[in-house]
Amino acid sequence: MSLFEQKFRVVIEADEAPATPAPEAAPDSDKAAMAQTLTSAKPEDFDVQGGREKIVDHRKQEQVQKLKEWIVHIDEFIKYLNGTDPSSMQVQLHSAACDSIFEDIARSEKKKISRLAAELSSLSESLKGYLISAND
Repeated sequence: MSLFEQKFRVVIEADEAPATPAPEAAPDSDKAAMAQTLTSAKPEDFDVQGGREKIVDHRKQEQVQKLKEWIVHIDEFIKYLNGTDPSSMQVQLHSAACDSIFEDIARSEKKKISRLAAELSSLSESLKGYLISAND
């Protein structure tokens, strides 16, 4: 018998080592895999999708509320600048007595005040458009 034959017989005739247990079949889903590995926690405890949507929805509601506040303040200031009630700047300036500071302001600054009120009105309308799109 050759040296190779002897070694070969020793290997074949050797007692087989105890077989390792077959691995369990891989679970079909992530939740099933988590259920196999977790002890006291449930796979549902780690589900964060619903939580993220709630956070995003809450943040959106806060921003919509803040946007409404901005629009109200801007509209109030527009009325203060260029409204028709007696407390607005333009009405007070135009009803001022001759040779007064208000009459001088009315003569030189009425265009600026009107332009500022128009720009603020444009901003308010743009913000209202964002508010409408946020409610969709």
